[in-house]
Amino acid sequence: MSNWAGVTTLEIDTPALCLDADALEHNIERMAAFFQQRPAALRPHCKTHKCPTIAWMQLRAGAIGITCAKLGEAEVMAQAGIRDILIANQIVGPKIPRLIGLAAYSDVMVAVDDIANAQDLSAAACAAGATLRVLMEVDAGMDRCGVPPGEPSLALARQLVALPGLRFEGIMGYEGHAVMIPDPAERRAATEKAMGILVGVRDLLQDAGLPVGIVSAGGTGTYDVTGAYPGVTEVQAGSYATMDARYDTVGVGFERALTVVARVISAPREDMVVIDAGLKTMTTEFGLPTLVHPEGWALQSLSEEHGKLRREGGKPLRPGDVVTLVPSHGCTAINLHDAYVVTRDDRVIGEWPIAARGCVR
Repeated sequence: MSNWAGVTTLEIDTPALCLDADALEHNIERMAAFFQQRPAALRPHCKTHKCPTIAWMQLRAGAIGITCAKLGEAEVMAQAGIRDILIANQIVGPKIPRLIGLAAYSDVMVAVDDIANAQDLSAAACAAGATLRVLMEVDAGMDRCGVPPGEPSLALARQLVALPGLRFEGIMGYEGHAVMIPDPAERRAATEKAMGILVGVRDLLQDAGLPVGIVSAGGTGTYDVTGAYPGVTEVQAGSYATMDARYDTVGVGFERALTVVARVISAPREDMVVIDAGLKTMTTEFGLPTLVHPEGWALQSLSEEHGKLRREGGKPLRPGDVVTLVPSHGCTAINLHDAYVVTRDDRVIGEWPIAARGCVR
């Protein structure tokens, strides 16, 4: 950690992953306010920010728990004192003993979509004298994980309810194929179709006498539709807290909190300069990051340690000048860094560890 507190963003060492505290707080409060008067609750996904400090901010604002993508993330959150955790993923093989260990000191839930995996979880829980909470994942149209709706879902749910050591809590699904649709009407239609599938499975299970306490879904691009859809009980939106350039194109209404501050290290031509941030600082699977300062320049390309900027009418840049970029994909860019440099009014107020960085197991 560096002793940067009190310095301006023009004075920090670069490249740095910066987080604007005002924007972050605004985003957390705005999302929390949406759910205050609705039946559904918010269970934010921490796979984006990977930071217990931010997770606790979300919980204090009214979130009922935290969602994780990986067991390692859940362990980090539990070690930070967070108890109600959903791992919105399947845990198989040698990870199962770790999961049962986590269940001993948290209220962890895990997704299942396969009876053999569920039987392994059941056996491990019984051997440890533990009870593991499970949600059956349903394929709501994304064509990734999840049991198909209809009879396959009913058949698996009946088996899950009967397994010792497991507590069947309900179902989950993810309309990830809808969250980035630019047109709001098309995004709403795709989301409502997905939620119709998911809530339809809930109805099927309840008609068969099976308890469905939780119906979990949702993302930042669809939270307003999913969070208001009858029958959905909780929403797993995550990117809203920090935002990124890709979500900016969807127009979900949250502020940019996440930026990368870099510095010009070479100016070989008047129309091109090189910065000290490359692919080891920012990711490109959603396109190049967006240069937001200074005006009149654009990011041209990234290599491992360098970024090339091209001049588009702006004032000349020289070595030492500071530039600001917005990552195109916050989730993967954040995972490259050990800590956020947190700012308020362009002054550093501290560093927050990205404690779950690299927790891919």
